[in-house]
Amino acid sequence: MSWKRGNRLRLVTDDIAPPRTREIFDDVRKCLGLPTVPVLYRAYAAAPEFLELHWQAFRPVVETRQFFLLSARLAAECYTRAHNYFEIPALRWRESGAHADGVLSISQVLDYYQYLDPLLLLIAATQMQAFEGPIGESHAPRDSAQHSTFPVAPALLKEKEATSAVQRVWDERRRILDLAFVSDEHHALACWPEGYLEYWSAIKHLLRSPLFADCQYRIAESAYGLARELPVKVEMEISQVIDAGIDSEQVSSLVRIHEALVQGLTGLMIDITFARIGCEGGTRSGVTPSPQTRSDPAPAQKPPATEPSTSSPTRAA
Repeated sequence: MSWKRGNRLRLVTDDIAPPRTREIFDDVRKCLGLPTVPVLYRAYAAAPEFLELHWQAFRPVVETRQFFLLSARLAAECYTRAHNYFEIPALRWRESGAHADGVLSISQVLDYYQYLDPLLLLIAATQMQAFEGPIGESHAPRDSAQHSTFPVAPALLKEKEATSAVQRVWDERRRILDLAFVSDEHHALACWPEGYLEYWSAIKHLLRSPLFADCQYRIAESAYGLARELPVKVEMEISQVIDAGIDSEQVSSLVRIHEALVQGLTGLMIDITFARIGCEGGTRSGVTPSPQTRSDPAPAQKPPATEPSTSSPTRAA
């Protein structure tokens, strides 16, 4: 599984996954409260031995309440940075009529990814450090996980259904950020083509700026720091990975993939937060919201129509 930055990631789906991988996929969905398997774990599944070893080490982490609270802190930091440092215009995401049952609104889509992306960034940042040595606090108090549950995933616009204008946006974003694929987040936002094109016009200049890169760096640093506060010690050094039957070339590829994933996820967090603030009226409205994280995120039965999920910063994914 030789991989270098810019290559397309191999992503394993349920229909082609072996039985044990499907079992882990089911467990990931259950533990994170998701209806689908995140891209992070579909990428891990390209190396089944690694996925097995990783999940053995990380399942105890995602079973703790602290994991979700630390993730919420990441989301709150991203919101605060974006609101304080970026000039974000009001964005008009127009709903295309009444939604069918099970189809999420733009607000619910943003809720979903503002919940999910910080979780994945914290996992990827923890795994990146675990390659070098144990990470986390083995004797820290821990509580059982309480988190939102999303029974419905955002609809994703298929490439063959995208207009040429939307496809140009995807291609341009890939070039600017040197990405291996178009993320689910952007396939989801593009289900509202007019709003998506307006959003892209507003954000694309920011992607090339030192301010965007600095924000990515600082969010990643926060994720690395928060990983040390996890109430479970994660032990998954490179020597253990090799002992599990993964050769040195695969290990090198896994390390490079994680470096790219951490950078990619910080960018996606900013993207979704930018869209959220734009939907709220932007930073030019004269109102400065104060994002908060709840001390005890309670489970939810479905993504709320107008309020964010309980694991994300309080706002008017």
